[in-house]
Amino acid sequence: MEHVTCPSDELVVPEDTAQLAAAIKSLRARAAAEGRPLKMRPARRGFATMASFACGPQPTLVNPFLVDGKKPMVVGLMLEKMDKVLAVDKEKQQLRVQGQMTLKGFYEAADAAGLSVPRFGLPWWQGLTLGGVFSTASHGSGNNVTHMICDWFVDVTWVDAQGEVHTSAKGSDEAFALCGGLGLLGTVTELTLQLTPSSNTHFSTWYLKPDDNLADDVEAMLKITPNLVVMWRPDLGKYTGHLQRPAPEHAPAIQGAQCNVIPQQADYQAGMSGPLLRAWQGDPFNTNTMYFAGYDTNICTLALTSAIGAPWVTKKGPLTSKGISQPVFEGVAPTNHVTSTDCGDNCVFTSKKLMSTALDVMFAFERSKLKEWVADIKALIKEDLRGIPGWGAHTRCLLPGYYVMRFGRPSDTLVGYGSGLQQPVYVQQQMMASKATPGIPSRYEWVQETYEQLTLCKYDGRPHTGKNWDRTFTNPRCPFAPKFGESFKKMVAMQDKYDPSRAYEPELWTRLAAGEGYKLKPKCILDRSCYCEADEHCADGFKCVASVAFPQYKACRPKVMN
Repeated sequence: MEHVTCPSDELVVPEDTAQLAAAIKSLRARAAAEGRPLKMRPARRGFATMASFACGPQPTLVNPFLVDGKKPMVVGLMLEKMDKVLAVDKEKQQLRVQGQMTLKGFYEAADAAGLSVPRFGLPWWQGLTLGGVFSTASHGSGNNVTHMICDWFVDVTWVDAQGEVHTSAKGSDEAFALCGGLGLLGTVTELTLQLTPSSNTHFSTWYLKPDDNLADDVEAMLKITPNLVVMWRPDLGKYTGHLQRPAPEHAPAIQGAQCNVIPQQADYQAGMSGPLLRAWQGDPFNTNTMYFAGYDTNICTLALTSAIGAPWVTKKGPLTSKGISQPVFEGVAPTNHVTSTDCGDNCVFTSKKLMSTALDVMFAFERSKLKEWVADIKALIKEDLRGIPGWGAHTRCLLPGYYVMRFGRPSDTLVGYGSGLQQPVYVQQQMMASKATPGIPSRYEWVQETYEQLTLCKYDGRPHTGKNWDRTFTNPRCPFAPKFGESFKKMVAMQDKYDPSRAYEPELWTRLAAGEGYKLKPKCILDRSCYCEADEHCADGFKCVASVAFPQYKACRPKVMN
């Protein structure tokens, strides 16, 4: 995502559990000999996150990183070489793998073994790693059914801060702390995963439906199948529902069908779209003459076609060689092929020519509140996006992307963001922004700032630790730790047992555990390390004002906008 760069004194690149354990013991001895605290974080090059949990120090802070008044030895544990299959047990239908295997590699291994992953049991991007997915309690979608790797792992091997190796079974106290535990207890190195016999999935689509009765429509779709993902554009008044369920026996599978739901562009497309996105985002005050040609109608059309208008599944067609696959809105395909997208360097957030990135903000709260939340988001669009005077106000559209809804069940985790919820709904605002406009917020970003605070505070939203900005976890008005109650205290007790010196604990977690709020500084909105309290926290030309729809929350809006 290129939002966070982690500073470190040195890197360790192990290839297996034993090498990592030996390296940690050596690091501890060196740090002790030098009289320095040790800080270690497991990660990989090019990790997919926006918060700084992957780092020892919190990069957005101005003050130097000290532990008990001393400069620590900061070590990055680079695990990308730990990505292999260790064992296949076809009789038990289990795979044992190293933790840094990507989802892409895992699907390939499952296919080779004649096995399937649980339906919608993993996130939708194949570039993620199994260890990262496990440590952040990331998920697919399954209302009251299996929907995340923490539901279907058998055991996990990990290395604690002393370099000792442990294997913990599902259901153990350690497993509850490790799943969604961000590596606070130790580094996940191996997983045994319970798969199913090879299966096919029937997928279908409620395509570009009006959102007049969205919450009721969600309930109707969930009666058809628990495996549901909803993509919504409140500014366009449309949503698309993607449904998956077991395929009828003997139903023929579509040859070459694959998940392609993540927007992606070939180089020739990105070469045209990138400059247009940069020009649109780089004009926050609507002064460019191009704006007056059609206001935001072009970006609205792009959002409709490439975001909520994108199919979940495609197959090869006459334009595939040019980067345009043929959409398929209903059919049958192998389960392993229609769960996650492999878009390589053509993902909108990986394309070098497009020069864009994902702004990924995600929360969990009780599904019983969904109808009210939908109404509030509609009010936010009406009042804060289109209700502010200006030329073309009625056409204003958010960035390319969507609001997403996924569904779950009570999770086996202490501090994973669904912890303690009885019927979690996971809501995500995933938008595409240009990386080529430094010093300027993304277009209409005040709507995103208000959405974050609204969902975090009014809905007691638990922020996903693999998404979100540092400010989401350190909002002084709606602190993180109290949301988890006794579970957070149990997590602290597990840290006391296995890592009393907090060698694995990142600075951001130390601060949120202590209830510290974010640090205000001039223009802190640009690195998204704060929510504004005064104009000085905003970018040049912006002012800190109360939301129109929800005046209890402030955001940075242009002082003057045509």
